[in-house]
Amino acid sequence: MTVPQDGMTPPFEEAIARFIELLGEDAVLLDASQVDEFRDPYEGPDATAHQPAFVVQPGSVEDIQGVVRIARELGVHLWTSSMGRNFGYGGSAPIVGGSVIVNLRRLNRILEINEEGGYVLVEPGVTFFDLYAELQRRGVALAMSVPDLGWGSVMGNALQHGFGYHEHGDHAAAVCGMEVVLANGEVLRTGQGANTRSSLWQAHKRGFGPSLDSLFMQSNFGIVTKMGLWLRPRPEVIVTGSIVCDGEEDLVPLIELLRPLVRDKTVQGLPLVSATRSVDDSAEGEAADLARGLRKIMRPGRWNARISMYGRASVVAAQRAVIEEQVAALPGARLELRSYPGDAKVEDVEPRDRVPAGIPTMVLLDVIKAAFYGDNTGHLDFAPVIPFEGEAAARHESMVTSVLDEFGLAGMFAWIVNSRSMVGACMVLFDKTSAEQVARAHAAVSRMCEIAAEWGWTEYRAHISLADSVASNFDFGGHALGSTYSRIKDALDPDGILSPGSHGIWPRAAR
Repeated sequence: MTVPQDGMTPPFEEAIARFIELLGEDAVLLDASQVDEFRDPYEGPDATAHQPAFVVQPGSVEDIQGVVRIARELGVHLWTSSMGRNFGYGGSAPIVGGSVIVNLRRLNRILEINEEGGYVLVEPGVTFFDLYAELQRRGVALAMSVPDLGWGSVMGNALQHGFGYHEHGDHAAAVCGMEVVLANGEVLRTGQGANTRSSLWQAHKRGFGPSLDSLFMQSNFGIVTKMGLWLRPRPEVIVTGSIVCDGEEDLVPLIELLRPLVRDKTVQGLPLVSATRSVDDSAEGEAADLARGLRKIMRPGRWNARISMYGRASVVAAQRAVIEEQVAALPGARLELRSYPGDAKVEDVEPRDRVPAGIPTMVLLDVIKAAFYGDNTGHLDFAPVIPFEGEAAARHESMVTSVLDEFGLAGMFAWIVNSRSMVGACMVLFDKTSAEQVARAHAAVSRMCEIAAEWGWTEYRAHISLADSVASNFDFGGHALGSTYSRIKDALDPDGILSPGSHGIWPRAAR
């Protein structure tokens, strides 16, 4: 085993022996062939940064307590991942090279599904596919929100402020109650879960005093081992589809049309507005070929606002009538909607409609691979929060496309629409086997982040190589927010063993 170093030199031999004694040989992955999966899948050939030392896979809360105690005694850096599928942001790779990956896939139980209460309690290794399959198997009349790719952890996605598109599409906002292993090995439960006699852990978000759930999202203050998540009642009917516009100047009026419909919840869930650049069929060269490939997989129109409605058929019909009236008043816009029963099976829903219908898929990744470099297709994500304004969207799209052109790259471009803001969902695409293309992609995303920061926009999550840069944008009061995070880090993890550098939060010794 070759152990990459990037800082201190911990006693790996002793750590390995202790971890094997605690977890068993099968749960300590040492061979390069085993560890490869937990590197950044798009790092390119000959990468040296962000390399894990080896991987441990605890199978219980008690195992995790033992792992952190050993790490603390020996001064070993840990880096936690749930499934490690967050590929556009670095996968399971650590910020500090030589860290030990604590992968939580073996904690994969759905501990409770409460149909009457409208919630689930899950462990980190439960994927969106797992939860959907179990809801279907039990015939539970609850609907879940899913992101574009269903192979990731339900918990991990929420902890990273991830999004889906059904109701409760803001997954972090749907969290209710956590169990957390702290750096000293103590186990903490948030909210009502801190009362051992309470039956309201997943039913009421706050306890008595400060609410701590958000403290363990996008941070390195503890390892979350259980999480409650609110689901929605299964709707009687689902209506989903798109508002399609073909004109270059249609983006601003489309966003302005959409905003009041989202705020008053005529349009439900989180809409997705995508942009597809025009390309001359006679144009030659790699850039033109890539642009034509994108047109094959993107939704129709220069601008496409995917919208959905959920609920009782009579109510959804009234919502649909309002939307039809509004779209009819927008010159050149057309409305394409499809309807499904709330209990529709996978095979009865068109692949393009499965994600807004709350059905996990891998369709997006499959079509991107088919259109570009096959299994060698890599992507880096640029995901800033921007105002829910048409002019801001137009400015954002113009900037991203100009940077892509400057660096000779292709990208997929969309906005996830919240009630008062939008989040860019920009995928910069490249051949991961080409060191030169990987370098260009990183340079392009860094440039996008710099320009966005000048405008007061910053990423809602970012690749591990950009964590410090993004964190530095939060500079009010002499970076008072970051300083507060640092003080919390020093209080909860004084030895700095848990995911150092995650989201720009460093222990005292590394600052």
